[in-house]
Amino acid sequence: MGENGKGNPLRAMALASSISVEIAAGTVMGYFSGRWLDSKLGTDPWLMIVGLLLGLAGGMWGIILTLEAFNKKDKG
Repeated sequence: MGENGKGNPLRAMALASSISVEIAAGTVMGYFSGRWLDSKLGTDPWLMIVGLLLGLAGGMWGIILTLEAFNKKDKG
């Protein structure tokens, strides 16, 4: 293991769990937001689908930001 903690298995597990939580949270939030809007506007299932896609996109964006921060810590 390096002096900056690179190769630390706990750090790798934290990164993996953070990635999985971001994907799951974004997807679930998008799904329920879309379902709620569908019930209010009567557009079933279109806004749910849009919400899912936006939730996935948000989760991916969160993963990119997490990985960038993780890589900065490795370099610095």
